Amino acid sequence: MPVKFNIKWFINTIFNSYSQVFFSENKLFGILLLVISFFDLEAGFYGLLSVITANLTAYILGFDRISLTEGLYGYNALLVGLGIGYLFDPGFVLTAIVIFGALLTLFITVSFQSILLGYGLPFLSLPFLLALWFILLATKDFNSIEFSEKSIYVYNELYAVGGKNLVDFYIWIQNFPIWQPVKIYLLSLAAIFFQTNVIAGLLIAFGLLYYSRIAFTLSVTGFAVVYLFYYFIGADFSALGYTFIGFNYILTSIAVGGIFVIASFRSFFWTVLLLPLTVIFTAGLMHIFRVWNLPVYALPFNLTVLLFIYVLKQRRIRHGKLIDSFVKQATPEQSLYLHHIITEELKNKNYFPIHLPVKGNWYINQGHNGAYTHKDKWQHAWDFVIVDEDRKQFSGTGDLLTDYYDWDKPVFAPASGIVAEIKDGIPDNIIGDINTAHNWGNTIVIKHTESLYSQLSHLKEGSIMVQKGDFVRKGQRIGKIGNSGHSPYPHLHFQLQATPYIGSETLEYPLHNYIVNTSQNPVLVNFGIPVEKEVVAPAHVDVILSNALHLIPGKKLSVTNENGRQSIWNVYKDIWNQTYIVDRKHKVSAYFFENESGLFQTNYYGNRQADLFIFFSALYNVNKAFYKHTKVTGSIRPDLFFNKSLTLLQDFAAPFYVFLKTEFSLTYVDKDDEYLADTVYLKSQITGKVFGRYKRQMDFDITIHKSGDMEIKMKQTGKKLKIKPE
Repeated sequence: MPVKFNIKWFINTIFNSYSQVFFSENKLFGILLLVISFFDLEAGFYGLLSVITANLTAYILGFDRISLTEGLYGYNALLVGLGIGYLFDPGFVLTAIVIFGALLTLFITVSFQSILLGYGLPFLSLPFLLALWFILLATKDFNSIEFSEKSIYVYNELYAVGGKNLVDFYIWIQNFPIWQPVKIYLLSLAAIFFQTNVIAGLLIAFGLLYYSRIAFTLSVTGFAVVYLFYYFIGADFSALGYTFIGFNYILTSIAVGGIFVIASFRSFFWTVLLLPLTVIFTAGLMHIFRVWNLPVYALPFNLTVLLFIYVLKQRRIRHGKLIDSFVKQATPEQSLYLHHIITEELKNKNYFPIHLPVKGNWYINQGHNGAYTHKDKWQHAWDFVIVDEDRKQFSGTGDLLTDYYDWDKPVFAPASGIVAEIKDGIPDNIIGDINTAHNWGNTIVIKHTESLYSQLSHLKEGSIMVQKGDFVRKGQRIGKIGNSGHSPYPHLHFQLQATPYIGSETLEYPLHNYIVNTSQNPVLVNFGIPVEKEVVAPAHVDVILSNALHLIPGKKLSVTNENGRQSIWNVYKDIWNQTYIVDRKHKVSAYFFENESGLFQTNYYGNRQADLFIFFSALYNVNKAFYKHTKVTGSIRPDLFFNKSLTLLQDFAAPFYVFLKTEFSLTYVDKDDEYLADTVYLKSQITGKVFGRYKRQMDFDITIHKSGDMEIKMKQTGKKLKIKPE
């Protein structure tokens, strides 16, 4: 949905431009930073003028609306305006330079965004640096503007802003016995917005704490590390108090420790390792830039962060010890909590869905890294057979092909695609024999995407029902189980690969939406890798659940609660291509994604007393396949269910230990009729735990009708919802 110009939206782009300096989109934080920027009136005015110019130009020229809304086009221009306003005396000429400087910064920003995006890198504050350096060099030939001397007359500036009371407060702060490192930390925070007083730094620190406890902790931790390192190497730490370089360490700590990497003990560890590199960059660059009489500003921060992110992206193995932030969230805390509770469905939602190539129950007699042939480059594969209750693959003596339960059984396309390769005409082996000359036997290779192919091998001679170049649909019958190639008994070999050649190296790739049959209740798997000795079957989508939970943009739901109050929920898709339900009357929204296998909630915004939160909680994770007594489980972000005081404590501890846990389970209870059902009954439960001990529970009874109508009842409060599609 395109963003239309209106004053409220445009003002929000301005606030986001301020908060984006700290990688935030928090409007209140942005407002605070805007106010702080006016502690220096000229700097504040020119900063605001610059960001308005950049954002308005970006809108008029039709640049990316998402980046504009987030403030990504404005924050570099803001910094340029602040810098010019701080360094030079105000005037008509300077105003013109600020406007043209904002345009230059915007064009550099858009260019850097395009260039660095190809490498998966952010542009950070590189546009600000280049634009301000060019302006500083150019102004050496501009006789109409002069450098400002206002920093010499601090009291006059403060008096102009807040009168005698502000001057007295500033003197009191200046004389307050603040430990030198704390004072320099606050001055470094203030320097990010070209402010030179402790008051500005103190307010920014409170704003940073309000926006993110993790970001605040990282800023303090990083600065403490640098203080110790300066002491260790014998450098002058006090220089940070009167130069615009101390903020490099604060921004580096926040970026590396919690923004571009999920906050954890290891992210803090790497922050500690990288900060001495930032110090080295800072010291070296200051000597280089002294030749041109230019300040280094935020260049050390940019170099350190970009270098580290680029190095991380070159890793061959991305294990769970240092994780890139893969989904944009509002705060480091939300990114961390999402990482902890992420479901397999959410992790794999961008995967092309590959299904089991068989129908009914099948036994995996060799899985990944199997004992026989699934080794080395071909380790990620499955062998499927049919077994009886005694795990035997055949009846009778097992000497004949026809004795085997899976012999001549149909094979189906695991997903839609184009047949890339076929091998047929290889005779089926007698039991116990193998054909080493034609290892894979009769085989079909199907292309699903540019780098994803499926291979189905050891098929029965003459059973292949498609030709090379044919388009096949998911579930289409394509051949039969045989015993050709390196196969001593009938079975189906199935693998995923990146190339179209028979026998290509295998890929470790999850299968989508299947059932694991156990001695108790079957287990529904949205995305997973079946393992050896499991009995699996494709999950069949239930028509009632599929109809009711098909929430496409444009759909409307009429909702009536237990008090008879009615409201309308609308389904939309935002500019980030995320689907959500919104209740405009109560100003709440629930984000989700839905596919053929289920409905999966991802986030909730607004008052948790609203009816929409009941829907979000009760149907947090629903697979559309109905198997009686099966369960779907998951975890929910703890900050959505615990009170603010507990969540606040958890935020500080979260990188090291998550003691708040919120678990979700949904049980498929029954249908009103086993064969011609009109209604299905579900139960769901949310359990909150503190240090592993029960703290809070929410239980829901859910009834879903063939018409798409739903009823949800929360047991603890008696709240009821009747939801009807319009």
